[in-house]
Amino acid sequence: MQTNAAQKFAPIVGDDKRIDLKIDGDSAVISLSLWTDGLGWCAQKTMSLDTDLLDDLHRVIAAARVRIKGSAVEMNENSRPNIISFPTAE
Repeated sequence: MQTNAAQKFAPIVGDDKRIDLKIDGDSAVISLSLWTDGLGWCAQKTMSLDTDLLDDLHRVIAAARVRIKGSAVEMNENSRPNIISFPTAE
């Protein structure tokens, strides 16, 4: 039995991007891969984060998510059409 084996999580897969996460020892390893026709998934970037960096990354991503969602709501509210009343004959 291997006690030092990396624990992998299900990947996050989009149309042409994939993010893999695994725990290797005391760090999390995040890999970004892109789909290339004829080759398949090709790793582009890999980051190894210790627990402190992982906590910081979680906070930054959460803050960015809130800001992006807030901007989207603000844009929807500002993009409402202006309704102009036509004069009516009396």
